[in-house]
Amino acid sequence: MKNLTFLFLFISSMTAAQTTEVAKDSLYIVTYTTGSLWDNAKSPGEQQFFKEHSGFMGTLRKDGITKFGARYADKGIIVIAASSLKTAQEIIQRDQAVVHKLFVADIQKLNIFFEGCLERPK
Repeated sequence: MKNLTFLFLFISSMTAAQTTEVAKDSLYIVTYTTGSLWDNAKSPGEQQFFKEHSGFMGTLRKDGITKFGARYADKGIIVIAASSLKTAQEIIQRDQAVVHKLFVADIQKLNIFFEGCLERPK
């Protein structure tokens, strides 16, 4: 019985360690580019599903999923926390602007090699 108890405790601790490992390494970068629905004759605020996209971005930020966001050239990026690539894809597929092709979202695993703090210049 002692051996069985030890085996159970050992397996439980290994499972907990694996869960912690996944949580540590769970950042994904999402690059947004304009999709086939984008109308170049309209401003961003006039685009169909843009309001829904903005609301969705706000929700991700409020819920602590989005860790960073920026625009560069004609692209936008966000860094999100998720337990797996599949989960990250499921999160982004809830964005109606992606579903309806206003934006195309490319999701990639993000591996941090230099930790730091990024803030807006003041």
